[in-house]
Amino acid sequence: MFARISRLVLLTILLAGCSADQPTPPAAGSAANAPAASPKSTEPELPFHLAPVGVPVPPLDGGRVKTNLPEGWKLLPRRSEYLLGAYEAEPSGIPRILAHVSDSPLADTIDQASGKVLYKTLAGEIGELTFADPPPKVMEIGSTFWVQYVRPAKFQSETARQLVLETVRNGRRYKLELFVAKDDLPAKASAAYRVANDTQFLSEQAEKPAAETEPEEPPAEAPASDDDS
Repeated sequence: MFARISRLVLLTILLAGCSADQPTPPAAGSAANAPAASPKSTEPELPFHLAPVGVPVPPLDGGRVKTNLPEGWKLLPRRSEYLLGAYEAEPSGIPRILAHVSDSPLADTIDQASGKVLYKTLAGEIGELTFADPPPKVMEIGSTFWVQYVRPAKFQSETARQLVLETVRNGRRYKLELFVAKDDLPAKASAAYRVANDTQFLSEQAEKPAAETEPEEPPAEAPASDDDS
């Protein structure tokens, strides 16, 4: 009798041990077997909208061009290094907008096809590997087609971004640059879009601008492109 009871007790203990919780293999197709997700780009996308319109800019490039500044922006002192200079808060800081012009043999940028021709030209000049996200594209802003691209830059010790819009009109190549802190690019891109949107090309026969008669002020520190940012 004692032996039967002992065998029953032993059997109960063994069964209890088998019923303890055990790890189970993941089911096929579960998250444990799924490949790791690719890391998302740290570069924010650029929403397209226009900053409120500010003060009009006096005619530029010998009367060929006029536009408006974004609301709250101010003109930098005139200098030979740029066609237009503007800043939002500090004249020696960023964000700031600079516009440049040069002669160009390219046809006017009037559609996607001519925009791609301009893109191939500038990509050959500065190198496609120097672009940052978002990728370059041709876009219509206002009544003009522009090639947009972004490049790394530095301002003092600050990591920055250079948003560039370029177009060709009447044998002149116009380059609009927005320099801004890297993380501020999505919020500040609308300032560059406002200037591009309001740009009007007035005359093919405008006279070249007269030489500056006013003394130039000492330049504020200019942002520098930096491909290693």
